[in-house]
Amino acid sequence: MSNLSIIRLHASISIKPDNWDKFRKMVSEVKSIVASEEPGNVLTHETYYQENSFDCLIIEAYVNENAFLEHLQKIQPLMNKYNINWNVNRMELFGLLSAETVSILKESVKDGEFIFYDKIF
Repeated sequence: MSNLSIIRLHASISIKPDNWDKFRKMVSEVKSIVASEEPGNVLTHETYYQENSFDCLIIEAYVNENAFLEHLQKIQPLMNKYNINWNVNRMELFGLLSAETVSILKESVKDGEFIFYDKIF
């Protein structure tokens, strides 16, 4: 497997304080979905936060674009259910992705910074 076929996403997000508990519940449910996904498709799926802060860092890695898109499709009902009020401050996307996928993710970063890396040494 080429390292370039691995899809990586790093996202710095800020959660509105009144949505923090909902966000924590959603993350817990997302973890359950990740655990049920095809073994080897989701390589990393972690959400980090600091005490006394509503800022998080999401780090994800998928074996390829199809695995990434399947994951997004599986978590979409949770995104709709919880409807979290958050802001994506910065998203970095890495790997070989279709222009359509890149465009959709770029649109999700309204006021933040979006960076797409598609080359590797």
